[in-house]
Amino acid sequence: MITGFAALLSAGVALGQGTGTGMPPAGGGTGAGGQMGPGSGAPGAGGAHPTDLDLPVAKPEYQGAPIEEEPPIPPEIDPPTEAPPTFFGEEINSENDTIFYVLDISGSMGWDSQSYTRPDGTQASGPRIDRAKAELIRSIQGLSENFKFNIIAYDCGTRQWQGSMQEANDANKSAATGWVAGHRPTGATGTGPAAASALGDKDNMAVVLLTDGAPNCGASGSSGHRRMIANANTQGATVNVFGIAASGSYRSFCQGVASDNGGSYVDVP
Repeated sequence: MITGFAALLSAGVALGQGTGTGMPPAGGGTGAGGQMGPGSGAPGAGGAHPTDLDLPVAKPEYQGAPIEEEPPIPPEIDPPTEAPPTFFGEEINSENDTIFYVLDISGSMGWDSQSYTRPDGTQASGPRIDRAKAELIRSIQGLSENFKFNIIAYDCGTRQWQGSMQEANDANKSAATGWVAGHRPTGATGTGPAAASALGDKDNMAVVLLTDGAPNCGASGSSGHRRMIANANTQGATVNVFGIAASGSYRSFCQGVASDNGGSYVDVP
């Protein structure tokens, strides 16, 4: 009996090794004596071997240099725009930031004018020339430093501040203010030659002309003065005309000069 049982047991072990499944006998048993067959391993769900399961594969670590993100590009910001010069409240545009002031200092500029505000903010009254000088000084002091400027004062002749355009820095503004303040009204009105002289500086692209009467010296009639100014303006500068107490043919002359040269005309009461 013992020999027969051993033979049966050996046959069972051989059967388990032959199939390689390590499956327990039907009914969920583990084999004889409750032991697994050799090489069977622990049973998995549904009888699968653990090595047969689909497990997630770990991603390989990146071994290269770290990827740097590009910094954001800041938005473009336009530089602040400099305010244009003004004269009696009128903006003066100049395509190359130059301006030439032409100031009438003829005898009639000694006549009384309306009250006005000085550059320091105080109220004043007096002759036309004082009002004109106050406005000219205010305009010069308000120039941005990117501008260049010059000045002519005229009666039948001309007096020019500098031989060429000067930078609008503090030192030049101060010097120009002193030069303007020193003029007194005298003589007749040679508008054409004075404006033509300012236009003779071909770097100049804007003229501010202030006058208080029709021209009466330096050319033949108002039409002669207009032609003189237009012929001198070969660079295409704008000529902006400011007429004090203008009326009749004198006002028409001022408007014509502005129109001939692409500028504006402004009445100054």
